[in-house]
Amino acid sequence: MLRKLILALSFSSLAAFSGSVLAAAFDITDIEGRKVHFEDQPKTFIVANYIANFMMVGGAASLEKVVALTKDGWEDTRYGEYQVFTKSFPKMKDLPSIGGYHDDILNAEKILSLHPDVLLIGRTQYAENSQRIKAFEKAGIKVVVLDYHAMTTVNHTLSTEILGKLLGRERIAEAQNKTYKEALDHVYSTIVKLPDDQVGTKVYMETASKGLARYGNSYNKDVLWGAILKNIKAANLAENSPQPYMALDKEYVISQNPKVIFIGGSIWRNKSEGDQMRMGFTVPESQAQERLANLTKRPGWNMLDAVKENRVYGVDHGSLRNMADYTFTQYMAKVLYPEAFKDIDPVGNLNNYYKTYLPELKYDGTFMIHLNQK
Repeated sequence: MLRKLILALSFSSLAAFSGSVLAAAFDITDIEGRKVHFEDQPKTFIVANYIANFMMVGGAASLEKVVALTKDGWEDTRYGEYQVFTKSFPKMKDLPSIGGYHDDILNAEKILSLHPDVLLIGRTQYAENSQRIKAFEKAGIKVVVLDYHAMTTVNHTLSTEILGKLLGRERIAEAQNKTYKEALDHVYSTIVKLPDDQVGTKVYMETASKGLARYGNSYNKDVLWGAILKNIKAANLAENSPQPYMALDKEYVISQNPKVIFIGGSIWRNKSEGDQMRMGFTVPESQAQERLANLTKRPGWNMLDAVKENRVYGVDHGSLRNMADYTFTQYMAKVLYPEAFKDIDPVGNLNNYYKTYLPELKYDGTFMIHLNQK
């Protein structure tokens, strides 16, 4: 009898153990449609893109799982963001960089030597590293592609769902996706009900990283600000540009006489630091207002309707590409359709998002402004 009882308990324990092992195994399908199998929860990551999203899903403690980042170019092109994140999370400064911030080319030797369980990359990094990715996978490194650049609900939410599974934080990911979907659904469903004569406002959008003398990048309908403008039914001057991002000719911009101008800012460490547009983490509003006002003094801009009617706005370029960026869709929609969205507080929503999902991030800054308006 005792022997039967022991055997029964043994089989029961084995079944429970087997069940837990089976439950731990899972598959994800990434943004490129690649199925990636995991026998158990990954323990170490290299985050080659989207560290803010990674930590907002995983929480501050998830940084302990990160063995390397893409840091080359981060400080030079998002100086305020770099300062805020590295001061709030000092470990970031000690993590090695594996390349690929702007040129997308990853340091294969460094990645292979660190040998993480998972390498998280963006779509352009995936396109530029096909042979390296084969080497990573051959070495047993799981490569997962995410995308927050296209500014689509599908890619944002799928990427966040993937992070939730990889980090064992599915409920957090689900909550973030719910907020994102509901906010954008409200914007889009409201705009679609507006009469035709209220949509299609002609808009010029530029990231003014090069200062007054040289026009910075504008974005076509498939990426970043251009995708937002398409989604809110604005007539973006760069909508059909042949490249995802490029500077528009000065003469073309002036000839089109936009009714609204959005200027994207950041802190770019370059030769135009003296008059480039400043927005984002660490930037005081007084400085952002001064830079925005200076940009309206470009030759010919005094004749533009947007300038004459004081419909010039500043937005933080660095805040796109994460799950809080729905607030910029809200803001731009509120600019174009003020009555329809008068009850929305995009800046408050942005701050609440960080407070909810990454409260350890200590920051100040300026993220959305109307020229000469508080």
